[in-house]
Amino acid sequence: MSVVKKMQFAMILFACLGCFSEPLSAAPETIVNKKDLKVALRTAKTSEDHQRIANYYQEQAKKLEVNEKEERDLANYYLTHARMYGKQYPTPYENHKGRADYYHQARTQALEKADQQLKMAESALTSNLQ
Repeated sequence: MSVVKKMQFAMILFACLGCFSEPLSAAPETIVNKKDLKVALRTAKTSEDHQRIANYYQEQAKKLEVNEKEERDLANYYLTHARMYGKQYPTPYENHKGRADYYHQARTQALEKADQQLKMAESALTSNLQ
């Protein structure tokens, strides 16, 4: 084979690999946004897929826990300094307490979804072993 033919063959090979490499790795390693989550939920088949989704929900729960703590701290501050803010309605305390409650509920739901995905991962793993 001449050098020119070897170069042409190499270029064609790299072009083909470039075209077909993306479908081989269709699922990203981590889920970074809700769009990725929707795709992952639709296409989840293996134990690893469900584990990846569970990891996403667990990360969301951690973020919500931080938000909840911040809002609870602010609510407690406004509760102890209520006279500084007059007769507003809703009071700053009520605003921050309501947000903290919302974050708590959202965190609980995220942990429940993570638990569901972990159970699905376990069942997918056991069905693959049988």
